[in-house]
Amino acid sequence: MELVELHLENFRQFKDDTIEFSQESEKGVTVIHGSNGSGKTTLLNAFTWLFYEEVDFDTRPDRLVNEGAIAESSVGDRLTVSVRLTFEHEETEYIARRKAVYEKQSPTDFDGELVDMDLRVQYRDNGSWSERHNPKPTLDQIIPERLSSLFFFDGEDIEELAGIDNQSRIQESIQNIMGLTILERATRHSNAVAGRFEDEVEEHASEALSKLIEEKRAVEDDIEDLERKHQDVKRARDRIDQEIRDIEQKMERLDESAALQQRRAEYRDERDEIEAHVERLNEDIRDEIQEKGFVTLGMPLIEETAQKLDEMREDGVIPSELNDSYIDSLLEAERCVCGRPLEPGTEHYRQIKAMKGDTVAEGVEQSALRIIGHLNQFSEMRSSFFENVDEIIAERKGLHDEIDNLTEKIDQVSSELQDMDLTTESGESIKDLEAKRASKEEEKEERIAELAQLKQRIEDKEEQIEELQQEIDEQRDEREEALLAKRRQKAAELVEEELDQAFEDLKDRVRKLSNKKIRDTFGSIASKDLTAEITADFELKIWQRVGGERVEVDKSTGERQIASLAFIGSLVAIARQRYEADSESEYFTGGIYPLVMDSPFGALDMDHRREVSKVIPELANQVVVFATDSQWKGPVEEEMSPVVGRQYWLDFDDGDADDDHPVTRIKTERAAVGGD
Repeated sequence: MELVELHLENFRQFKDDTIEFSQESEKGVTVIHGSNGSGKTTLLNAFTWLFYEEVDFDTRPDRLVNEGAIAESSVGDRLTVSVRLTFEHEETEYIARRKAVYEKQSPTDFDGELVDMDLRVQYRDNGSWSERHNPKPTLDQIIPERLSSLFFFDGEDIEELAGIDNQSRIQESIQNIMGLTILERATRHSNAVAGRFEDEVEEHASEALSKLIEEKRAVEDDIEDLERKHQDVKRARDRIDQEIRDIEQKMERLDESAALQQRRAEYRDERDEIEAHVERLNEDIRDEIQEKGFVTLGMPLIEETAQKLDEMREDGVIPSELNDSYIDSLLEAERCVCGRPLEPGTEHYRQIKAMKGDTVAEGVEQSALRIIGHLNQFSEMRSSFFENVDEIIAERKGLHDEIDNLTEKIDQVSSELQDMDLTTESGESIKDLEAKRASKEEEKEERIAELAQLKQRIEDKEEQIEELQQEIDEQRDEREEALLAKRRQKAAELVEEELDQAFEDLKDRVRKLSNKKIRDTFGSIASKDLTAEITADFELKIWQRVGGERVEVDKSTGERQIASLAFIGSLVAIARQRYEADSESEYFTGGIYPLVMDSPFGALDMDHRREVSKVIPELANQVVVFATDSQWKGPVEEEMSPVVGRQYWLDFDDGDADDDHPVTRIKTERAAVGGD
């Protein structure tokens, strides 16, 4: 997709304005300059409103109609709000236009009532224009709504952009842009098919089987709700964890608190290592119990068995040898020593009779003595078990004491920080920052506890599902319809398992491909000793080489933004690469996408602005950037000017004069733009 022209009519503060986007291969960047509040965010929302009928405004989100236009109209008048975009996609020219008609309801009505909404998409075919009869699916196919946050994003809130730094967002973005959602949908479809066959089983089944299926479905619904809650809590925990790291990084940069914060980090790292050692000891205890724990439970029975055998041997119940007369007595009684019948002519009878005359190398008495000896060895094994476990527990107790000591030191650092009244440039004191950090730590612990509870509940429910499924499988129902539906349900479940495995395999392949692109992009602009990667667990990590070893580092605001941009750029590059490749992809044909970003420099220092300015033009064939004058001046302008093909300035009038209303005009030359 390549943007050509955007036209706005009565859309918020824009009355009748047009932007033509640069389409030059070497100068594919279009820059739109404007002060805060001048309409940069409105332009970003114009794209999402046109494509998806979605807007995200901080103030008056429901007011789309131009305030001046509706103020000048009479009650009952109708005004048209529209956004029209001309673009090219796969060598075809398109014009997409969404319009909304609002009717003024009263003299003080500045919002209007929506009375009509229309979306049209036209395309040029052999020199003439034709209309798509399915405009919404057409636009969603070109840039799916699930990808909108990747291609139309507000960089002014750095946390939103850096929010890509979590497992769920990274996985979701990878599978969305690479088309892997097709497999995911296929998996869900197979699950739905299995569910329909289960409906048929229930319909034709016995009352008992129907009740089991109904109960299983209720438990499955419970699991789905619990998993959704687990995901929400996990995201909340990750967000809090990032907030804690941000606060600590602030304190690391302050001379007065840097040493204390560093000391706390060292204590915490040491405690983490000890806790990992404790977990290994716990694993050792579990191994001991698994290997020898049965001895402690079975020892009374083992001792009783050994004693009984010895008594039987001493009383002569166990003979010293197997002689012919003893065998004759068994054959005559027609019953084996084990109690089994010995009928003449049977195989067992012949086997016993064949023992007559054999030389017994070791009598039964000797065998009994050997068994008694083996049973007595269990006593030694029990002693060894208790000795080993006692040693591990003693070592673990010592480590717990060290953990308690380090925790006290960490708490002491926190107390010292809470006594510091020095105020930072942002207006917060070190004491305030530490109090905020401590509060976030409490929130994090609450989320961790909540996650553990939810996980346990999910596991309990899954065990319940397995038990119910076993009962369902064991149900005997001879009705032909029910048996057929059962077989079909089983087949659908097997297909679902295969699709799910294929989905996971492809997702990991794309992760590795994206990972290479991220390393290349991040490495070209970040410090030489820093690298970025997506781990096997789909976490975006930044690593640093320290003394020949690779250690994870907390990401500063600038590094987070560079890593996030590198991630987005890697997906765009992969999509373009797959699209331009001659060979057919087995899972994704790719595409060419533009990037539209509002204020990607706002929260960065000058050094990081320069680095981000270097990478932005490389992210996509066509990039649209909104920036204030203060963000643009200096390193950003120096780095990006050579690749800028078009520039516009937003001339904003706030409408403070009597009978005047806010309005923005788009100009092709610098206007007298107000403050930032």
